[in-house]
Amino acid sequence: MKFVLLTHEREYDRPSNTGQLALAAFPELCRRVLWSRVTPNEALKQACESGEALLLFPKEHDADETDSASSVGPIVNASAVSSSEKEAIMPEQLLLKKEGEQGVRQVIILDATWQEARKMVRQSPYLQAAKRLTLQESEPSRYRLRRNQLSQGLCTIECIISLMHSLGMSQEALQLNEAFALFMLDHRQVDA
Repeated sequence: MKFVLLTHEREYDRPSNTGQLALAAFPELCRRVLWSRVTPNEALKQACESGEALLLFPKEHDADETDSASSVGPIVNASAVSSSEKEAIMPEQLLLKKEGEQGVRQVIILDATWQEARKMVRQSPYLQAAKRLTLQESEPSRYRLRRNQLSQGLCTIECIISLMHSLGMSQEALQLNEAFALFMLDHRQVDA
C-alpha cells in the first residue's frame, strides 16, 4: 500500500507541515503530489477512476462546522462514503485482497488545512467521485501548532500513523509516532 500526499501549494513551505515526516522516513511508501484545480495529476485521476486509489476523507458535515474552522487532516469518527453513498471502507478491509489481485494500491491523504482540503475536494471532480476511506479514532489529535482546529481532526502524520496501525505496519507507525513526538517538541520550543 502506498500513501499519496495530495498537497495544497500553501502546505509545501509551512514549517508546521507534518506530511514531510512520512516523506522523509518512508520515501518508498509515501510520495507527494501537488494538487492543482486546473491541471490534475493524470495518474492520480486514473487511479481514482479505476478504484486503485481511495480518498481518506469523511462525508460532508454541517457547513457551520467545517467552513468556520481550520484543521489539518480529515475528520474522524465520521461515516465517510463513496460518492454513491455506499458503505465506508475501513482500513482493515484493505487487507482482504489476495496477493497479486488487482485492487486498491494507494490511499490519497489531503495534505492541507481543513478549509483547503474541503476546497480541494469541492474543486476536483475525480476526488468527489473517488471511493472514500474513513478512520475510527478515539484519541484526540496531539497536533497543536495551528489555530481553529476541529476537535475531531487529525493532522496528516496522525492519519498515516493510524492507517499504518490498521494495515499491520506497527513498526513503521511506531517510527513515525516517535518522529512526530520530536517534531512537536522542537516546534513547541521554537514557538515558546
